[in-house]
Amino acid sequence: MYKVVVVEDEPNVRKELVLCTPWEENGVVFSGEAEDGESGVALITSVHPDIVLTDIRMPRADGLEMIRRVKAHIAQQEADIHTGMYVEPEWIIISGYSEFEYARNAMQLGVQEYVVKPVEEDKLRDALQRCLARIDEKRRIRSMSAAADKGGALQFFKEYQGNGDDMNGYVAKTVELIRSRYVQGLAIEDAAAQLGISAGHLSRLFRKVTGYTFTDYLMNERIAQAARLLKETDKKVYEVADLVGYEDGKYFSQIFKRITGFTPLEFKSL
Repeated sequence: MYKVVVVEDEPNVRKELVLCTPWEENGVVFSGEAEDGESGVALITSVHPDIVLTDIRMPRADGLEMIRRVKAHIAQQEADIHTGMYVEPEWIIISGYSEFEYARNAMQLGVQEYVVKPVEEDKLRDALQRCLARIDEKRRIRSMSAAADKGGALQFFKEYQGNGDDMNGYVAKTVELIRSRYVQGLAIEDAAAQLGISAGHLSRLFRKVTGYTFTDYLMNERIAQAARLLKETDKKVYEVADLVGYEDGKYFSQIFKRITGFTPLEFKSL
């Protein structure tokens, strides 16, 4: 469950938000409240919420100053420990029509949600759901980026390592053929002919042992090699596509995104 905090200086507004919002129905858990920007900074940096609902005009430190200070704190923490564990929350501005100029300034700080007072439940629910969608996407990107950094190889499929007892090594030999001929392409009928068994028998055995069809394993091998080239070289996407056996760069990009969740350019920039 994702954590949310409320920073609002008007006691009645804050109380209504805290007590009347169906947090859990919206996929979040209420994790604290603050009455001004100063105490808001302390709350956010200690609780590490995923979402912050905040007013803009508040005493001691207004909402904009609070956001700037939280951003600076997170940036410093990341510089100190070199990890992504301190992640900036999603911000939802709650303010009046007359304060739209403040809200526009907040947008320049990266705030993407603005809910007008008095807060309507459906508007707040929609804003929360958009925030959750962005949080999920950020987590997915961080996860894939971490996987990509481990040895320079993607972890999107489990490579078969061989165990010597898969029907006289047929699967291991087939995997070797795929790894040596993934660029030119390899049909299961060709692999079966080289091994002296039927294509149907090899197909069933290969899937039973590796968990993949022959075609899917070949495709994953190509994409894994493409991922390494994207990370370790300066080659263009169309060049990488050609090097791993795809003549059509657009089709390659579609397959790459289907398997990894990213376009080749997105993956290269991780």
